[in-house]
Amino acid sequence: MSLKDQPAFQTVQAPDAYPRTTSASVRYVPIVKDGTVIGYLWAATTDDAAQYVPREQAGDAAFDAAVAWTQRLRWAKANGITPLQALRHWAGEIEDARAGEVPTGAPFELPSLGMLVELAAAE
Repeated sequence: MSLKDQPAFQTVQAPDAYPRTTSASVRYVPIVKDGTVIGYLWAATTDDAAQYVPREQAGDAAFDAAVAWTQRLRWAKANGITPLQALRHWAGEIEDARAGEVPTGAPFELPSLGMLVELAAAE
């Protein structure tokens, strides 16, 4: 292998995660950092999938938060928390430096994950 070769990375073990896609409608909450919505945390209404969607226009903070939310969702899955429970688990907690915060209040709902992705890209 020379310095010009691209290294091949292989995941040996990763914690279980919720499925990241769904054909069901989704409930979602905004993720706020420094007073700006940086993305959305969603869960399928069928309670089988969850993920974080960054807002492109929120910049690096939105994409950096994706790492924190991936870790948080893996923790939730490992601790037997359903996706819909995970959606509200962090509501009202103090803002995390990386993940931001989930404001208190009822989640919103959209008929599809695609609509939420469009919302995140359009704002």
